[in-house]
Amino acid sequence: MNEKLKCILAYIFSWVGGIVILFGFKDNDPKTDFHAAQSIVIGVGYMIINMAYNFTPIYIPFFSIALSVLYILCLVFGIIKACNEDDPELPIVGGLTKTLFAKKLNG
Repeated sequence: MNEKLKCILAYIFSWVGGIVILFGFKDNDPKTDFHAAQSIVIGVGYMIINMAYNFTPIYIPFFSIALSVLYILCLVFGIIKACNEDDPELPIVGGLTKTLFAKKLNG
């Protein structure tokens, strides 16, 4: 399986795809590892924010829709960066990914 396809699959299958690509394949390119880790951060971040919002008694109109649109945009931009073989780092998410997966990405 080529690296571009691995990156795209990581984004399509969100955090599950990211885990499979990041930990299931040992011969990944560093960019592929970063895309996979970034898809994990995007997917888990979306789930955490969505669950936290659902447990709060405060209702914010259109919050769920805005959160879903932001989630989809992050995935689409990640897929576009993977297809163009650009620098994989997305704003904000990339820095968080470097912090959370520093050991896996550097070693």
